[in-house]
Order: sequence, then structure tokens, then C-alpha cells
Amino acid sequence: AVVSTQSTGYPAYINSNRTLKRGRRIPKEVAVENPTYQEIADVIKSLELEHLVQPTKHYSREGDRDLWQLGRVKVNLMDDSGTPFNEAVQSKVELMRYIAEMIPKLKSRSDKTRELQLAGNAGKNKKKKGKK
Repeated sequence: AVVSTQSTGYPAYINSNRTLKRGRRIPKEVAVENPTYQEIADVIKSLELEHLVQPTKHYSREGDRDLWQLGRVKVNLMDDSGTPFNEAVQSKVELMRYIAEMIPKLKSRSDKTRELQLAGNAGKNKKKKGKK
């Protein structure tokens, strides 16, 4: 029997806004809010794992086909003999948990969070106009 050493990862697998029925594969407490395929690829790149980014692919359970949920990443976790390329992640579940743990630490993610906080604070000081 030929065993594939390649795993596929969609953003929905680690999205805390998804239910298990809609595609989340890890516990909600561990998952990340709205991850992108680029963020997933950045974490995999840091592990120095061989991977392929497919930005135009959709997850089959995506009914709405949101643009921010586009893309998938294929990863080689093991060589042909079954030896892991990286000892830190030896299975697809370990990889998904690691990615979910690392995405909040990405510089791009922290910049977005800061921008959202600034945008949220900017609207608080405005006076409301309208009829009394």
C-alpha cells in the first residue's frame, strides 16, 4: 500500500469561528480567529518543511466562498520511509495545533491587531449627531 506523506491544510481547519461540522479540526480553545493561507504558509516555512501554496483552491465545505478563506497549503511531513522531516511536528494534528499556536505571534498578525485596536478607539471620541 502506498501511503501519501503529503498533508493538506485549509484555513477552516484551525478557524475558531468555525464549528466542527463546518470544518474546524482542532479544539476551539486552541484555534485562531480567521487565519489565512499566507499565515499558515509562513508558519510552515519557519519549520523548514517542504510545502506548496495553492491560493485559488476552496475548501469543499465553504458554501459562501469568502475571498479571505481562499487557499490551501500542502505540506510534506514525512519522507518516503515515514521519518518526520521535523521532530516538532510528526502528525497533521500536531501541525495544525502548532500553526494555531504560532499565528498570533506572527508580526503580520500583531500589526493587524494593533490597527484594529486603533480603529476601534478612534470612533469612541466622536459626538453622535442626530435628533434629540
